[in-house]
Amino acid sequence: MELIGVAVLIISVVVLSFEKRPMSEAMLRFIALVTAAAIVGRLIFASIPNVQPATALVLLVAACVGPVTGAIVGMLVVVLTSLFLGSGPFVLFQIIAYTVISLFCILPGMQTRWILTAYGLAAGFFYGWISNLGFLIFTDFSREAFFTLLLTGGFFDLLHGVSNAVFIWLLYPIFLRILHSFAGKQGI
Repeated sequence: MELIGVAVLIISVVVLSFEKRPMSEAMLRFIALVTAAAIVGRLIFASIPNVQPATALVLLVAACVGPVTGAIVGMLVVVLTSLFLGSGPFVLFQIIAYTVISLFCILPGMQTRWILTAYGLAAGFFYGWISNLGFLIFTDFSREAFFTLLLTGGFFDLLHGVSNAVFIWLLYPIFLRILHSFAGKQGI
């Protein structure tokens, strides 16, 4: 139960941090557009395990707009797609996973295509490991159970990481062009 309390605290801090930021109307439209694309992408690819563009779009937002904004997009994607794909306590840990992988985008060089693509591969594993904590809350939470879950989920985490890398590589120039278009309309 302590883990759930920590998760709620982290989510609250991220949401409050986002709410305190000044945000233009054009940037809110851009965030809504990317969130909608991530939701549709996650739903379209739902039949292929762990292959979906949502994480790539979250990482692109986190790297190019800001980690807090990326975390908010991730939260919205998880909550809204869970209405279609199913909901449960694991949703909280998917939100935390998106928050953590988004916050790593504050590191230097994450805005470059190669580094972000490589990070997307690693982020597939980080996301899976953090999400697995949600399943372990309702078990005996033993180390053996956690390592078993990591090993059995390793292939799916690899699929997630590879799809992240592919989607980031393909979407990066398109994403930047759209972002620059929105920024240009603001005179930035």
